[in-house]
Amino acid sequence: MNKRIIIFTGLLLGTLLIVGLLHAGFLFARNLDLDYRILLLGYLINFAMALGIYSALLYFSEKQNKHLGFLFMFGSTLKFVIYFLIFDPIFMLDGKLTKVEFFIFFVPYFSCLLIETLALIKLMREIDQQ
Repeated sequence: MNKRIIIFTGLLLGTLLIVGLLHAGFLFARNLDLDYRILLLGYLINFAMALGIYSALLYFSEKQNKHLGFLFMFGSTLKFVIYFLIFDPIFMLDGKLTKVEFFIFFVPYFSCLLIETLALIKLMREIDQQ
């Protein structure tokens, strides 16, 4: 279990570093007025949530592996709740949600979702082979 978490963490961190640098570079190249701390917060929160969800999936794969899909969907729902609790109030301070603000959360969200989905598929295949 620990080896899987280390591999997942490395893959997730590497992906988010590459995507995050590209994302920040794109925003910087466009000279967009942006607080980069919010961008970093978007990546950090998505990283932490993805790691937590994957850890829960690993834990429950040993106990209740038939419910992994539901746990995964619950994790995705939890991410949206976090978005509406943390990011939406920040973005709506000026009364509108811009495309830049939308992508501050959803680029790392979709990046994490992709890595989580691939990890879940691999985990479920391993369970089926046992």
